Amino acid sequence: MDSPPNDLDARALGRAAPGKGLAREACPYAEGTEARTLWLAGYDAALADGAKPVTGGIAQHPVQHPDDGVR
Repeated sequence: MDSPPNDLDARALGRAAPGKGLAREACPYAEGTEARTLWLAGYDAALADGAKPVTGGIAQHPVQHPDDGVR
């Protein structure tokens, strides 16, 4: 998966999170906020579509993509 654009909403960012090595419990939004609800819904949708779940917060070796600029 390519890196998502920077102007995505919280749901889209949550949907991209498993591919970036983030676990569900690493949601960056505060409890009780709409952004958190949307992010978690996006994360769950990605898992329902076959994304591999990550556990323990942030993966020690996040997925690297050839076009993300990391060398």
